Amino acid sequence: MITSTTSAAWTAVAPCAGVDAFVLPAQKPLDKDLIKQAGLLMESCTRCPFIAECFTRVRPVEGFDGVCAARLWINGRAVATADSAPPLSALPSLAGVCGERSGRRKHQELGEPLCGACRASGQRAESRRAGRANIRNLSGPSTSLAAAC
Repeated sequence: MITSTTSAAWTAVAPCAGVDAFVLPAQKPLDKDLIKQAGLLMESCTRCPFIAECFTRVRPVEGFDGVCAARLWINGRAVATADSAPPLSALPSLAGVCGERSGRRKHQELGEPLCGACRASGQRAESRRAGRANIRNLSGPSTSLAAAC
């Protein structure tokens, strides 16, 4: 089992802590009223010092409806963004230990491209599976030279 080593103490002091409005009720239709209501929440997110941590922790995926990282997410897709929202980096992989067999396997299960460490370890594993290179004695000048010694 892989457990997170990063602290989540910030979640207790985040401005949205304990506020249910950031998660939308199920089956809420996307309309102008919803976007207007979410706009106030998205603007409050832009002042939050934990936007990147929030995005990494919430990981808006299919089925998530709510406000996270100064964006309105419907079914895991950003449908509206606050004007002053910072750009988001790619989510870190949930593959676990990159560079090892379990990490490569998890990347594949998640449908992610292999990261550099997993790609390199995969190439090393392929080389080990292929075995040592065979050097064949071919007839020609090199074999006659070997016979002369």
